[in-house]
Amino acid sequence: MQKILIVAAHPDDEVLGCFGSVAKMIAQGAEAYTLILGEGKTSRGEADKELEILNKEFEEANKSIGIKGIFREHFPDNRFDCVDLLDIVKAVEMVKERVRPEIIFTHFENDLNIDHKITFQAVLTATRPLPNECVKQIYSFEVLSSTEWNFRAGFVGNVFFDISDTIEDKIKAMSCYQSELCRYPHPRSLEGIRLNAKAQGMRVGLEYAESFILIRDVRKGVELKDFRDLNEGQKQLVLSWRNHQSIAKFMRSKNISKEQHLRFLEQLQESADKRYFLVLKGGEPIGVIYFVNITSDSCEFGLYANPNLKGVGDILLRHIKLYAFNTLRISTLCACVYNSNAKAIALYERFGFKLTNKDAQMSYFELTSDFANFVESTSGGGGGYLALKAALFCPLTARSAILADSTFLAYKTRKSLKNAESQKPLMAILSPFTSLCA
Repeated sequence: MQKILIVAAHPDDEVLGCFGSVAKMIAQGAEAYTLILGEGKTSRGEADKELEILNKEFEEANKSIGIKGIFREHFPDNRFDCVDLLDIVKAVEMVKERVRPEIIFTHFENDLNIDHKITFQAVLTATRPLPNECVKQIYSFEVLSSTEWNFRAGFVGNVFFDISDTIEDKIKAMSCYQSELCRYPHPRSLEGIRLNAKAQGMRVGLEYAESFILIRDVRKGVELKDFRDLNEGQKQLVLSWRNHQSIAKFMRSKNISKEQHLRFLEQLQESADKRYFLVLKGGEPIGVIYFVNITSDSCEFGLYANPNLKGVGDILLRHIKLYAFNTLRISTLCACVYNSNAKAIALYERFGFKLTNKDAQMSYFELTSDFANFVESTSGGGGGYLALKAALFCPLTARSAILADSTFLAYKTRKSLKNAESQKPLMAILSPFTSLCA
């Protein structure tokens, strides 16, 4: 599960800077946390009662979009330059190590406000790109009534997040900060926030957007995380994908309970002929691949993508091939497809699968390691894998259940069957879940 940390100098900076984008990421399954470094109002001579109100507003605003955890420091307002930078860096490092975020949103280095500038510097120091550093992306956001007022060093965003679906979430969160809101035409007003989001959206053809400056982006390769090693958040994420309408409709069991899901994961601990993996790209979960009926020379496979993403099927299938032939070191990778699904048959043929048999309902394909290597070497390292963007998978793939029914696992490839007659009982078992993705 993707983790996000917002590091801001003062309460309400987090809302103004990135709450539209973070609300959208939370809706897509991410976990988000907020760290506020400064007191917030003491430079204005506000009484303790006012600070108490501000802290309550901070909690309500963050709760409104589903922020999972909030952290508070109390460095002096508009006087961060009177504090040793190391103390601020340590405060950021402490929360970073606790949360282990992949993404940080923070201030712009040239904001007019001195606390914003030092927060940016502290974040960069606390996230030095050393080996095993968890933070892969850092974005600077704009804060109305600070960023735009440094006329000599303007903020020019180069990354835009579409917040057309979450602009109202941002407005609602900012409405919690009644003690900080001003009347329009002050930029820190509800109307000012909406107009700025419109202006940023207009720059890139969107109704509403938030703009950011990308400070750092460390791209990791594709990782396969064994289901046996999933953390609690990842277990829940996979279950939510499994029960998502776009995936569950191709399952024999339309929905499975958390108890069934956890029982299956526990059974995997002792399984010798099954391997299930959560696939991450750049630290972001993009799908699931799995291998069943693994023998010394063959196996069958399945996959399904994160329902919130598109165009990741080619990555998933490519890593199925790599794992099957390079790690399992099998010689034959097996698949089957309904005869009526001409697109799926064409897909497998483009990937180099060979038609080995065909009956009244099904076509059976195999890809051997020798031929797969030949296709790879003659296609410039990818070739037909681009065809998977059509997201048309074989029945075993479409039948991508986390709950691996015994009937499904009982399926054997055509290669293992002695004659067509022995296939018929198994076809009767397979029929409930051999619908294909169209």
